[in-house]
Amino acid sequence: MAHKIITISRQFGSGGREIGMLVAERLGIKCYDKELIAMAAEHGDLEYKRLRKLDEKTDNPWYYEVIYDGNHNVSKGKTASVVLFNLESAVIKNIARTEDAVIVGRCADYILRDTDTKLLTVFIYAPFESRVLRKMDIENKGQARTEALIKKMDKQRSAYYETHVGKLWGDAERYDLFFDSSMQTKDEITQEIISAYKKLD
Repeated sequence: MAHKIITISRQFGSGGREIGMLVAERLGIKCYDKELIAMAAEHGDLEYKRLRKLDEKTDNPWYYEVIYDGNHNVSKGKTASVVLFNLESAVIKNIARTEDAVIVGRCADYILRDTDTKLLTVFIYAPFESRVLRKMDIENKGQARTEALIKKMDKQRSAYYETHVGKLWGDAERYDLFFDSSMQTKDEITQEIISAYKKLD
């Protein structure tokens, strides 16, 4: 039996992670986000702390030798970013084979595209100013620092996706659902995602 997976891609500060967790809670399924890093580390017999620094980033030569020393699950001679992507891909495909779930980020929409998974792909975004105000409210940081952080994270996520997928990150045509979180409440977005999920049967 094919399992149902919701993938949530998100701009930094848009609330995508929180929406993913809320969707999973209401459906009674798991939400995978940063947990995927630990699962990839275990799968590749690599140190979690080092992989965490590479999460959703493109290649960093600093970590090449460390990653190179992994077990047989790691393709030796590959760059650090490719190794992590391959490990997370294997973990994500295994999740899709064994359970219904929500998966946040990590190019999961692309990784599962040619599987027999019943897939619902979601992208959550918001205007830059809205995301700045939201992150300032949550993290109590100054405006300049918050703006710089959002620009940095968006650039990293975009580069990571486009490097491994070869397509434009955030292209509306690549997703089943596309939400501006500044125009709807988390609850409204959550309900729309759940309604679409139930139609996958």
